[in-house]
Amino acid sequence: MNTQTALDLSSRCAELVALCARFQASFGRRTSLKPGSPGAEWQMYHAILDKQTDIARLLDPTIVQSPGEAVNAWWKRQDVIDLSVASDIHHQTVQLISACAYMDTEDLTDRWSYSVHSAQAAIAALLHPLARQRALETVSQAAD
Repeated sequence: MNTQTALDLSSRCAELVALCARFQASFGRRTSLKPGSPGAEWQMYHAILDKQTDIARLLDPTIVQSPGEAVNAWWKRQDVIDLSVASDIHHQTVQLISACAYMDTEDLTDRWSYSVHSAQAAIAALLHPLARQRALETVSQAAD
């Protein structure tokens, strides 16, 4: 992880916040998706899940695979990530950017950073498990 990747990650997280805000404004905070739900709900749901997958692809794959305990396992309570969780993810990118910028300034790019690792883990733990799985599949296909 470097500062430029962290900035790209932050941009995608801001896009996730915007998608979640639109979803919440259109369909409500705790909308349950069912097979008969309107197509617009499903389209936005998939756009939100795709954005989470994009975010997970930018994180270290070993962290995505095992981010640690999911303190806020929102997917167990609701179908769609809400605006507050998306905002928490975006907030973590600020921590990640500052940790990466510190490493870049101090020329520590060859060393492991607890701050970079923990910020990535916090982001990964808030992403839907399906998004993390899809990101890991993409990474393994690219390696083949």
